[in-house]
Amino acid sequence: MSDSENSFSVKARNMSALAALCVIVIHAGGEGMGSFAAKVMNHVFGWGLCTFAVPWFFFASGYFFAGHLEEKGWWLRSIRSRLRTLVIPYVVWCSLYACFAAGIEICRSLEVGRAAMTGMSWRWFLVQGLGLDVSHHPLLVPLWYVRCLLIIVLLSPALVWALRRARWWIPAAIIPPYVYCCGLQDRYTMPWFLFYSTISLAGWLYFSIGVLARREHWVEKKCCVPTWACWAAALAVICAGRMALFYGMPRVAWCSWLMGIPPLLLAVWRLVPDRAWPKWLVTAAFPVYVMHYFFEHFLESFVLPLAHPSMWAYVLRAVIVAILSLWAANLLRTFIPRESSDLFGGR
Repeated sequence: MSDSENSFSVKARNMSALAALCVIVIHAGGEGMGSFAAKVMNHVFGWGLCTFAVPWFFFASGYFFAGHLEEKGWWLRSIRSRLRTLVIPYVVWCSLYACFAAGIEICRSLEVGRAAMTGMSWRWFLVQGLGLDVSHHPLLVPLWYVRCLLIIVLLSPALVWALRRARWWIPAAIIPPYVYCCGLQDRYTMPWFLFYSTISLAGWLYFSIGVLARREHWVEKKCCVPTWACWAAALAVICAGRMALFYGMPRVAWCSWLMGIPPLLLAVWRLVPDRAWPKWLVTAAFPVYVMHYFFEHFLESFVLPLAHPSMWAYVLRAVIVAILSLWAANLLRTFIPRESSDLFGGR
């Protein structure tokens, strides 16, 4: 590995840790924010500055995936590797969260004196818990990224073949269907989820860009665009998108999000230092990404002050969930290192 690639790897681990924390901020908010200050915080951070997180994960996955494309038998080797890094963590954590969610529902039903959830069954566990229903997120919502990434890897020979011949025409060809699907008025329906979550056209787009970035040696090239221009472009486009959503123009809003992510990614990338962050933080990126949803669900269910739609509850919930997730990740690594390595896909 060259010095530039080694430096990129160090910085990418820092970026992934930051992105995992940003996912917590995204999920700490929601459409139910009550006060004006909470809504502003949610729009600026949760639906604004933190939205680079999952696109970064797809980009980084594509970038590191491309490093093995010249090896003989790369596809079969990548499939075997993903059995540990994607499939096992996906099945285990989805199963754990399904049991956790069922337990939470039973406890809440006992607390208010009503019957426990009647929809729990093996079919519910397989379809909803493991995310086999392509028209919905997995019950453990953050793992939609893992499900989509697994689909991309399975179909990667076709993608790599196309990228080798058409190069940048492939990401360009993904944008029109993405724009069309994002304009669908009935969100959370089969077509919307199929192209946004299960297949995730945006995921294919950023994964493809990551592959091309590795093949065309972006790491060794210097970008001449100043950082302030990246921030200005990202903020302008994000603000335009939020205004479009406010005035009932979803297609314009999602197109603005798509246009705003590249300058936002570049701007955040330049803020992240080249020097490695503490190991307890950078190695916790995937564990935090997975486990924070458990703590979010628990706090919203049983710690009622933190479920309040106010700004202080929003900030406090994000901070508490981040601390608990980091603590749990490092606790598992300390006391059950071998088992935690399997739980977190060898990360």
